Amino acid sequence: MISWNLGPLGIHAAQPYIAQAMRKKAAIVMLQEIRIPRGSKFRVQRDFRWKYPEYECYLAAGSDVDLVADTDVDQVPSDGYNDGRAHITVVLFLHKRAFCPRALLVNWHNPRDKKVLEHMAHERALWLDAMMHEGERVSIIKSINQQRDGQTFKNA
Repeated sequence: MISWNLGPLGIHAAQPYIAQAMRKKAAIVMLQEIRIPRGSKFRVQRDFRWKYPEYECYLAAGSDVDLVADTDVDQVPSDGYNDGRAHITVVLFLHKRAFCPRALLVNWHNPRDKKVLEHMAHERALWLDAMMHEGERVSIIKSINQQRDGQTFKNA
């Protein structure tokens, strides 16, 4: 299993690091804090599936981040963020040799906790219930490690 915090690093700058992790052929590859342009979640996920066909790919994109406010005045985002907004993502890859296809995406809060906890987990945490080829069920949880309003969200 590989777990790697890549940033926050833009999707284009992260590609060599992603490829390096994928070359190891781990059963589970978990990557966090990859910035993607707003509205590109499904395109990025499709591209990952095309580049790494031996893996199932799951991606959660957090709330918009204001890149201009988060950088020095002299720096301008230069990797495709025309409006200065991006999503910070969590990406989970499951190797097809180890896992059955189509893991189940799970919400980690129950309905009565929804108002209290949903804002904390919404697209910031990825929880999968996956079945291994040997028949064993595995829960895999990965969260975005980012600070928001004075709170730190740690890896699960």
